[in-house]
Amino acid sequence: MRGLQTSVRNNSTAYGYSLTVTATLGVLAAELDAPTVGQLFLFAAGAVMGVVAVEAAATRGFRERARSEPPQVVVFGSALAILSVGSAVGAGALAAVVLGTGVAWPIGGLLASLLYLLAAGAEMAMAERASRPKRGG
Repeated sequence: MRGLQTSVRNNSTAYGYSLTVTATLGVLAAELDAPTVGQLFLFAAGAVMGVVAVEAAATRGFRERARSEPPQVVVFGSALAILSVGSAVGAGALAAVVLGTGVAWPIGGLLASLLYLLAAGAEMAMAERASRPKRGG
């Protein structure tokens, strides 16, 4: 059981992000047709920029270390991942429909990363709050 707990705790957020990026790429391809190699690089660049933006904000311009959450918070927060994955993939779909072929690839990747990380952070905050001991009666 300990190995399973470690696996869930150490991989769940990365797994959610992998699902997000893969599903967003699929949604964009379904809406805009198969991407060219250049469009795939634009998608990846947009996704990376989203991660960099959130990391910079979370660490105050890379000047502070990111703190770790307790394992029970990570496990509970990750169980809420349908919200973060769903909102991020939805943003990618919206980019495809609204923006069309040209800019949808990098913007779709950017939005998927931004929304996933921000929503996953909100899920962790909800999990942390729910795991706090109750005060009083």
